[in-house]
Formats: sequence, C-alpha cells, structure tokens
Amino acid sequence: MNIDLSTLLLQAINLLVLLALLRWLLYRPLQAVIAARRALIAKELADASETAAQTEQAASVLASQQQALQAEQARLLDAARQEAAAEREQLLASARREAKAQLDAARVQLATERQQATSKLFDEASGLAVDLAGRLLARTPLDDSAFVGSLLNQVAATPEAQRAQWFAPGSAREVELCTARALTPAAQDTLRARLQSLLGDNVALTCTHDSTLIAGAELRFALGTLALHWARTLQEAGQALAPVAQEAA
Repeated sequence: MNIDLSTLLLQAINLLVLLALLRWLLYRPLQAVIAARRALIAKELADASETAAQTEQAASVLASQQQALQAEQARLLDAARQEAAAEREQLLASARREAKAQLDAARVQLATERQQATSKLFDEASGLAVDLAGRLLARTPLDDSAFVGSLLNQVAATPEAQRAQWFAPGSAREVELCTARALTPAAQDTLRARLQSLLGDNVALTCTHDSTLIAGAELRFALGTLALHWARTLQEAGQALAPVAQEAA
C-alpha cells in the first residue's frame, strides 16, 4: 500500500480548515447560544425566586390585611350594636317626651276649654243680667233732664283749655245732644242757652234722641264725648265683670 504524503497532507489541511470553520461557524455560536440559554435560565430562576418571595410577602401582607379586616369588622359590628342601642334609647326617650308633651298639651287644652267654657257661661250669665237690667230700666219712667243737667255741670267743671280740645281747629263749633227720649222745643232752647253760656255764643246745638241709651244723655263734640246714660253704665258693668270671670275660671 502506497501512502501519498501530498494527499495525506492535503487531507490534513482540509481537516484543519474544516475544524477551523466548524469552530468559527458552529461551535462559537453554539457556545453563545448555550451561554445565553444559561443566562436566561439563571434569570428565570432569579425571577422565579423573586416572584416566590414577592408572593410570600404578598401572602403575608394579605394575611395581615385579613386579620386587620376581621378586627375592623368586629369593631364596626360592635360600634353598630352600640349605635343601635343608643338610637333605641334615643327613640324611647323621644317617644316618652312626645307622649309627655301630648299629655301636657291635652291637659293644657282641657284646662283652656274648661276656662273658656266657664268664661262663656259667666259671660252669658252676666250678659243676661245686664240685658235684664237694661230691660227693667227701659220700662222704668225716668226724666232725662237730670242726666242732662249733670252733663252740663261736667262741662262747667271742665277747664277751658280742655274744652278747647273738644273742637277741631278751624271747624264749626257744633255739639250734638242725644237723649234717650226726645226733648221738647222749650227744653232744647233752655239747654242751648246754657250750653252757649258755657262754651260761647258760636256753639251750634243739635238735639237728637236714641232709645238704646235706655235713660240719660250724651254730649257729642267733634273730638270728644261726655256720656251719662244707663246703656254706658251697663256696658261698663259688663266690662268690669270680665276680669271676675277670668279669675273664676
């Protein structure tokens, strides 16, 4: 067997070139891929470890939060119970106050109605008494001249400055004499003369009559009235009885 050295050398060179090419084109990229894969695996392991740590920490935080939530739930439930109990007490107290207020209002209303009924009865009784007195006096023959004389005496006793206040400034000095029964013309002339002697000649007297006065007379000025008759006396008597009715109630 003959070995051709040149062929052997050429094949050796080809093998070396092939190995160099394989190392350059295959082995080094493969090593880079393997190194990258190892780095990726290492990173994934580190990430998994970090994720596990984070998960464990999150689980611990979640457990703490759950405990805090349970404690808060228990506190809220206790507070709600206390608030419900306090609200119930407030409602009971409010109901008691409302019932007491209604009872007091009913008592006040009852007392007011009783007072009003008593006052009404007293008013009716006093009104009947005054009305009966008025009817009896109306049937009693009385002379109004005595009342008129008393009114003229009041005019005479009144200071002149006060008399001037009975008339409106700048207006006619007119006076109306109203009696329960009509006066005779002679009596009217006598009264007119006496009134002019008291208030001045420029005073004009008008005489009228009104049976509702029962007995007596009124001197009516522009800014004042002098009255002396049974109707006014009975009215004042009724007004005087009103406070007595209130005290009796």
